[in-house]
Amino acid sequence: MRGKAVLNLPSSPTTMIDARGLFEQALKVEPTSVDGLAGVATTLVFEFLNGYYETGAEERLGSAERLLNRALAIEPRHLMALKANAALRRAQGRFDDAIVVAEAVIMENPGEPWAYKEIGLSILYLGKPEQALEWFAKADRIGPRDPGRWTWLDGRGHALILLGRDEEAIRTLTSALDANPKNTSPHAFLAAAYALLGRSEEARAALATYLERRPGTRVSTFRTLSPVPLALTSPAYRQLRTRVNEGLRKAGMPE
Repeated sequence: MRGKAVLNLPSSPTTMIDARGLFEQALKVEPTSVDGLAGVATTLVFEFLNGYYETGAEERLGSAERLLNRALAIEPRHLMALKANAALRRAQGRFDDAIVVAEAVIMENPGEPWAYKEIGLSILYLGKPEQALEWFAKADRIGPRDPGRWTWLDGRGHALILLGRDEEAIRTLTSALDANPKNTSPHAFLAAAYALLGRSEEARAALATYLERRPGTRVSTFRTLSPVPLALTSPAYRQLRTRVNEGLRKAGMPE
């Protein structure tokens, strides 16, 4: 329960490490604890999706998959394990599988906003931002005070830029930062949106904040490995994402 409480804090590298330590303690007491297995896996998947580390991606996802296989073999309908499994499959570029698993979460608990968000993100990477917005809206209607709200606000802002709705994107991304000030990616998306609207000073300021947290990032490397390896996304998504790259260039991000 303490590990779950830490996971509900605004996500950061520290919260993932702290939560994992608590889940690992639980597993020392009870090695077949499904909550413990799913909890450790969740931290590993989130570390990858949030791009907290530049190395060790395959090891994290591989360990998470093994832990989730054990957890779901013991308790096939365990919500935390199903949620982590949907996120894992998205991280692996298995978007259709991720949607199926998230739908299983909804069958178990229709009031779980995280599952609607997860479907929205997979649909986004399939190159269907309009449909993704519908799922993000469902998540927000169900969980307006959910501690994970920043995740679907981040996805919504991303989708709005792909659709050329930059003013709306700015409002959404600002809300995402209000929900989790430790989140980094909204600053880059804000830089792109401001630049595409010709608001150069605000674009430069947002980009400076992003590069302070992620120094050395270039247009050619921006989000190419996480939250989903760019090479695993659909051609339709990659085509739409050229608009984000254009905005980042205009904001002053190095090529």
